[in-house]
Amino acid sequence: MSRIDEIEARMAEIAKELDNENADVDALEKEVRGLKDEKKAIAETAEKRQALRDEVAGGAGTVVRKFALDAAEDRSFNADSKEYRNAFLKDLLGLEMSKEERAAFVHTTANTTAVLPTTMLNQIWDLVSKQHAIMGDITIYRTGTILEVVKHTAITQGAAKTLSENTANDDEQNTFVKVTLSGKDFAKHVDISYAMERMSIDALEQYLVSEISASLGDAMAADVIAQIGTDTAAGNKVNSAAAGALTFTELAKLFGLLKRVGAVSVYATRSTIYNYLVGMVDSTGRPIFQPSAQAGQEGVVLGAAIKVEDAVADDVILIGDGSKVVYNMVQDIMIESDRDIRRHVTTYSGYARGQGALVDPNAFAQLTITAAGG
Repeated sequence: MSRIDEIEARMAEIAKELDNENADVDALEKEVRGLKDEKKAIAETAEKRQALRDEVAGGAGTVVRKFALDAAEDRSFNADSKEYRNAFLKDLLGLEMSKEERAAFVHTTANTTAVLPTTMLNQIWDLVSKQHAIMGDITIYRTGTILEVVKHTAITQGAAKTLSENTANDDEQNTFVKVTLSGKDFAKHVDISYAMERMSIDALEQYLVSEISASLGDAMAADVIAQIGTDTAAGNKVNSAAAGALTFTELAKLFGLLKRVGAVSVYATRSTIYNYLVGMVDSTGRPIFQPSAQAGQEGVVLGAAIKVEDAVADDVILIGDGSKVVYNMVQDIMIESDRDIRRHVTTYSGYARGQGALVDPNAFAQLTITAAGG
């Protein structure tokens, strides 16, 4: 007797058992469901077996050996891959690509211009952040499009205040403005002679990373610092009382101007840091500058990390929470090339488009050391 016959026989027995008033209906119902599922599975297996017999009989043949697919053909490439990195640099140099590199280049650039390999892009941004501390602290969004951000300007009603018992405070009313970050263009180009172009792709990569990061980083950092200066509240911009001097009291008051901030940093040139902050003492004559072994910091003052930022003017101390600056990258850093057959040089151009804004005018404060005779 086959299993199908056994299932049908058992189903007939269950039908008789249901006539008994003392029968366990729940248990029988569960058993019936199980038998039906088993019968269905057996039928499906039989159908598959017959279909396979028909296919073999129809000339599908017998499988004698299976060949693995070419991994290179089946692989998906993107800007992260080593193949695309090599292909990108070879394209700049006009060199022949391998089959895998050509596939990576075509796949990655199918719907866009030749994007910068991820390794190069990361190296450039790492160098930009090391050379300009402010660029490593701000909030950067790589949207690829125009971005609108909301900027807090004031609390016109409902600020915290002392109240009588059982008296409700005014509902808070904040003043906000929308700022459109459509981007500003930043560009840097270098010319390399045909003779110099014989360098290896590794050498070209390091050369472009160094040149582009230095120039674009300088330009973007200068723009960010200028925008912070524009967006900072007028009351948060002060001058030292004495010419060519800064007191502990003035520095402490500068910190007191900040509102709604998290991690605060001090940004200044190396000259300003070592002329005015390193030797500063408090009212009791104790030094307030604390050296720091942490990378990217010259020291600590009043709990804030002191960072060298050459985009800040000499004799200016800028303090604040860098994360309060929102920067929109409409076009992340890219590199293009063009050959000039008359001058026998290849021009490599780095380009980026971005724009930032300080979303809270009280998140930064600035002190300018009064110039002698000023």
